[in-house]
Amino acid sequence: MVKQRMTLTTVVPDALWVSERAVWFSGVRLRARSTVVRLADRRLLIHSPPTPTRELCDALNALGEIAYLVVPNCFHHLATPAFAASYPSATVVGPRSAAAKNRALKCHLELDADSFQSAIPECEVIKLDGCPFLDESVLFHRPTGSLIGADLLISACAKDHFTWRWAARITGCYGKACVPPDVRSRTRPSDATARAIDRMTSLPLKRILVAHCDPIVERPAAQLAEAWRFSGATRR
Repeated sequence: MVKQRMTLTTVVPDALWVSERAVWFSGVRLRARSTVVRLADRRLLIHSPPTPTRELCDALNALGEIAYLVVPNCFHHLATPAFAASYPSATVVGPRSAAAKNRALKCHLELDADSFQSAIPECEVIKLDGCPFLDESVLFHRPTGSLIGADLLISACAKDHFTWRWAARITGCYGKACVPPDVRSRTRPSDATARAIDRMTSLPLKRILVAHCDPIVERPAAQLAEAWRFSGATRR
């Protein structure tokens, strides 16, 4: 068993943090990350909530009040019910597809709800259309130029477990930002997906934060466009 120590690492001072944990998926051990965003009103948004360990909760409580728990797609939902139980005043936001998979998950708002978008004007919500298998929406945090997603991209490096390094070399995901293989195999080229990716790559991106990849800070828009070029996306 992997001992979970989920502390916070600063990405942008006073604005963005990530926590990291180990997860097993399809026979490989991945590093999975959650992102913490400080909103304009100083409250916090937790993207892809992890298991609420005492250590992590203490670190979060030191930062401020947790206002939103964001389930980004129909896969990253397992720990959200426990997190919501620890922070009952937080608003849980996510797609219907995640709630359909997890009876314990109670979403108060859908990710693309106008009321959610108006409540966090510093963030732009962009739905990854044309990919119902994943049903993901990403957030663009304007103050830091950060695109925050879950399974939008994936990559392995020397810091990863040997099982994922091995699988990543086979699938072409080692040292390169790629669409996760299961998402790629279930996504056909479409105008809807191309428009969504083009919209993301047209943003003034400084970094991309996703669940299973270190922060992408070198040519983030170009790496995103290259990974999703099969969809018909054209912007770089």
